[in-house]
Amino acid sequence: MGDGFKPVVTVHLNRFDRKREKTRVDLLAAAERVISQKGYHRTRIADIAAEADVGLGTFYFHFKTKNEIFIELIERGAGELRDQIDQAKAGVEDPRRKLEITIHTILDAAAANPELFRIVFGHGPAFLDLMVRVHEMFIENLRRDLEPTLGASAEAVANLTIGMLSQAVTWLLEHTSLALDELKELTVNFALGGLERAVARAGR
Repeated sequence: MGDGFKPVVTVHLNRFDRKREKTRVDLLAAAERVISQKGYHRTRIADIAAEADVGLGTFYFHFKTKNEIFIELIERGAGELRDQIDQAKAGVEDPRRKLEITIHTILDAAAANPELFRIVFGHGPAFLDLMVRVHEMFIENLRRDLEPTLGASAEAVANLTIGMLSQAVTWLLEHTSLALDELKELTVNFALGGLERAVARAGR
């Protein structure tokens, strides 16, 4: 009888874990919708809970503060964006094309989710650690793309490129004088120009 009881407990725990994760994901999706509509400062925890159709107690079971849910939202989103970039680069050998894919994908994401990007880029010290972590993730991703071509210079070029791309995102969020496609082309051209010089210097 004891042997027949253990699988039931395991199934129950697995179902509980799945339900808990689903609720957490629902809260993150609700936070993204509400923050995109109302902005970060005007969004209340009660707004997120109502959008997810859960009580405040359920929210606080998963997240202690609004900052905490926002940070996880951005970290998950950045991870998904990195995965999207990696999928688009699958089978691509040319580092120039990989660079172009990275730039296009990030700028497209910023254009599609301006409020979330605006919060991260516009709140200075409040989300500085978050910005640094996200930047480092994309720098490392690009460094791996460039290393076969640039060797030891890949890290510096990746840092410079992501820094420039961050400025392009800031421009996109603050100005309407340049269309998205124009900004993507301009950013790619600048980045490729720098890459070509780095390749020439590396003698490859």
